[in-house]
Amino acid sequence: MRFIVLLICAANIVFSAPALNVVREFKQSDNTRFMAKAEGNQHLNWIRTQEGEILKYSEKSKNFEYASIKQNNLKASGTRYEKNNSIRARSIARINKIDKKELHTLWLKKQKEAEENKH
Repeated sequence: MRFIVLLICAANIVFSAPALNVVREFKQSDNTRFMAKAEGNQHLNWIRTQEGEILKYSEKSKNFEYASIKQNNLKASGTRYEKNNSIRARSIARINKIDKKELHTLWLKKQKEAEENKH
């Protein structure tokens, strides 16, 4: 019984870890590549490019897309990230660049919700 409890605690620690915050290569569905780093944790996570763009992966398109905050959630916008062409891509799709302060506020809210749900 003690082993099972220890195993559950260890699994909780492993799956609660923050994202690996190092720059690495990501690949789009058409094999184009870009450098970025994963940020956040299990409650809220995103990819930040070297240009500062906030991205989310879309299961639907199989691409990293510009992120947008909708209904207190960080979601893929439907507009594929284009390396070295972000301003044009965001303006065509009318997607505003996410404010770091707004993202941090959302992250804190998700952390608080997770803590409240734990108790």
